[in-house]
Amino acid sequence: MLEVLANTIVPVFSIILLGYIFKLRGFIQPAYSRTANQIVFYVAIPAMLFNALAKAPFHEYFHAGAGLCLLSTLVLVAAMALTMATLFNVARSSKGTFLQASFHGNVGYMAYAIAFYALGASEFPRTAILSSFLIIGQNVLGTLSLMAFQARSPGTRPSILEIARSTVQNPIIIAVAAGSAVSALSIPLPSTLKIGLDIVAGMALPTALLLIGASLSFHSLHSMARLIAEIGMLKLACMPTIGYLLMSWAAVPEALILPGVILLASPPATVAYVMAAELGGDVELAASSISVLTLLSACSYSLILWIFV
Repeated sequence: MLEVLANTIVPVFSIILLGYIFKLRGFIQPAYSRTANQIVFYVAIPAMLFNALAKAPFHEYFHAGAGLCLLSTLVLVAAMALTMATLFNVARSSKGTFLQASFHGNVGYMAYAIAFYALGASEFPRTAILSSFLIIGQNVLGTLSLMAFQARSPGTRPSILEIARSTVQNPIIIAVAAGSAVSALSIPLPSTLKIGLDIVAGMALPTALLLIGASLSFHSLHSMARLIAEIGMLKLACMPTIGYLLMSWAAVPEALILPGVILLASPPATVAYVMAAELGGDVELAASSISVLTLLSACSYSLILWIFV
C-alpha cells in the first residue's frame, strides 16, 4: 500500500496540489488556464494517445467485450442516479447535473495520468483503446441528461445530429481512432514524427494535472454536501465496482480489468462544468462535485491500486 501511494498517488496529487497553490498565489490566471487547457485538450493529449497507440499491437489490446462492459456500467449507474434523484427529491434545476456528475468521469486528465504512472507506458495503450468506448458513451449520455432537465426553452437544445457531430469531432476520439488505424494497418511512422510526438506528448499529463489543481473550487461545499456525497458514492464507489463485476462475469482478460476500473473510477470531469453552463444545468453543483471528488479520488484510487497491483 505504501509503495502504491509513494509511486503513483502522491506524485500525481502533488502536481494537482501545486496547481491549486499556483492559482492561490496568482501564478495561474484564468486566461492562462483557458489557453493551456485548449493546448492540452486539442494537441498534447491527442498526441500522447496517437503516439502510444501507433506503437501498440492493436489486435492484441482491442476487446469489444470489455468496451461493452464499460458502456453497460454507464447505463446502470445513470439509472441508479436517476432513481436516487427522484427518491431524494433533487431539484429539477440540479437533476441533470446530478446525473451527469454521477457517471461522466475525467478520463482525459485524471484516469490517463493514473493509468500511465501506475501501469507504465507499455501498458497504457490498453487504457487508451478502452477509453474510446467510455468517452463516446459518457459524452452522449451526459448531454442527454442535461437536455432532459435543462431550464432553457426547447429551441435552445442541441439536436441529436449536433450531439453526434460534437462527439465524433472530439480530438481524443480522433486521436484514438487514428492511432488505432496506424497500429492495425502496421503503418510505420517517420522517426522525425516520432520524436516530435514524444516531445509534445511529454507535456500532456503534467500540464493537465496542474490545470485540475487550478480549477478546484470549494465555495458551495457546505450547502451541497449531501448531493456531493451521493454523487461520490455513485461515481467513486459504485461505478468501478459494477464495472469490475461485469468484466469478471463476462470473462474479460485480466490485463484489461484494471485499466477498465481506473477509467470508471475517475472523478467527475472538468468539462461537466462547461456542459452544465451551456445546457442550463447547476454550475455550482458541477464545480463543487468536481473539486471535492477529485481530492477524494486520491483515496479511492489508492484502494483500487492496492487491491489490484
